[in-house]
Amino acid sequence: MNIPRFLQLHKENRLEEAFLSIILDNPLPSSTGRVCQHPCDSRCRRQTLDQAVNMREVHRFIADSIFNSEKYEPMVRDIIALKLEPTGRKIAVVGAGPAGLTAAFYLAMLGHDVTVYDSKSEAGGMLRFALPEYRLPKATLQREIELIEQLGVEFIFNTRIGADLSLNDLEDRYDMVFLAIGTWKESWVYQSGTELKGVYPALNFLEAVAAGQELNLGRRVAIIGGGNAAIDSARTSLRKGCEVTVFYRRERKDMPAIEEETRAARDEGAKFVFLAAPHRVIGDPKGNVKAIEIVKTHLGEYDSSGRRKPIATDEIQRFDCDSVIFAIGETVDLDFVRASGLVLKESGTIDVNRFTLETSRPRFYAGGDLVTGASNVSNAMAFGKQAARTIDLQLMETDRWQRLYPAFEYEQVPPEEPSASPRHAGHPLSAAVRVRSQDEVVTGLSPEEAMDETCRCLRCDVKGVNVS
Repeated sequence: MNIPRFLQLHKENRLEEAFLSIILDNPLPSSTGRVCQHPCDSRCRRQTLDQAVNMREVHRFIADSIFNSEKYEPMVRDIIALKLEPTGRKIAVVGAGPAGLTAAFYLAMLGHDVTVYDSKSEAGGMLRFALPEYRLPKATLQREIELIEQLGVEFIFNTRIGADLSLNDLEDRYDMVFLAIGTWKESWVYQSGTELKGVYPALNFLEAVAAGQELNLGRRVAIIGGGNAAIDSARTSLRKGCEVTVFYRRERKDMPAIEEETRAARDEGAKFVFLAAPHRVIGDPKGNVKAIEIVKTHLGEYDSSGRRKPIATDEIQRFDCDSVIFAIGETVDLDFVRASGLVLKESGTIDVNRFTLETSRPRFYAGGDLVTGASNVSNAMAFGKQAARTIDLQLMETDRWQRLYPAFEYEQVPPEEPSASPRHAGHPLSAAVRVRSQDEVVTGLSPEEAMDETCRCLRCDVKGVNVS
């Protein structure tokens, strides 16, 4: 994203242009403004002075300000007016998650006829079916999807590619195909007791809750894992009135979950046990969970993840519980990738040209978690954007990407002195209040806070300053 551009446009009180700048860089701005892991913070020069500009919260504020106002429909018309002339080319996108939605948005903007297939009943992928309502209200996501639909993108749901429709069918019907099915298969630990009633994979658990299904978790829930799915499972279980303990095989600093989400889970009442890996689940005579045994670990040498490898000791501890949720990672659908006939990497993900995302099959591209393994929303969207650009280049034999962007004109002068304003963050409800419902738990910045945060930008994009 061109972050200094939308910050400066907002600073100049040009809200609609700031929104246009954002949406042309990021077609899911309200969603990512809530759940993105904000890697942009690490690139912000302001952190060398105090703290990075809260870019995520500002672009959430700008996006929400348009989506939730009478300015939305005129903005949609402005965006549609930027679409390039129809090309007559047909493109299939397989998967309606962040990667697929992003690719569909840009391909439609580039003038192509786009159809998105998904095995689920609605678009959104894990944003809809895995993230809890309190983190990402589904009405927010739906508003963004509706904008993509208004660009002319067609969605076909409840269709499994490889079962209901083959890759050969797609090849016959479309000029190009982009595969972005994500990682919907749980990694699994085949240990004693995982077959008991009350043992759940995290994605299945979160999807069932999102669908409104009633699950009998009992009073005490054990969560295995340290990623976002583990924390989401913990916080969701807390909202069902359960006592929650999260077991993680490394130390707190090694957890891949978003820091503020982990802190929120702790504040809401979740307990954490570190250096602990699952050993076995213990059941009662009726086949229900009654306890979990964990093996204590210590950390050894560093592994390929850059973290020290957990090594099991001989110490085993028992914790009584009524259900166990395993959140130990997700993987691609191996049945699909093996049946696809595409060349795979050793990890089981699809092998692509790193520059073009082309697979071993002509006219088929792939991206997102299908290529990298389980990742995050911003990485997935980056693949969708890259795929759209390379597919268009292949079809049209010329780089038309910059034609999508109008000529934004805004001040190109850095501030004489850095703003003294402290960093503004979103406003979480108190733990006691938020744990009692599925309502959104963090409200965004006020207009005054958003402007203050905007003014903290040091404008590192300005190429040169005339000091004469």
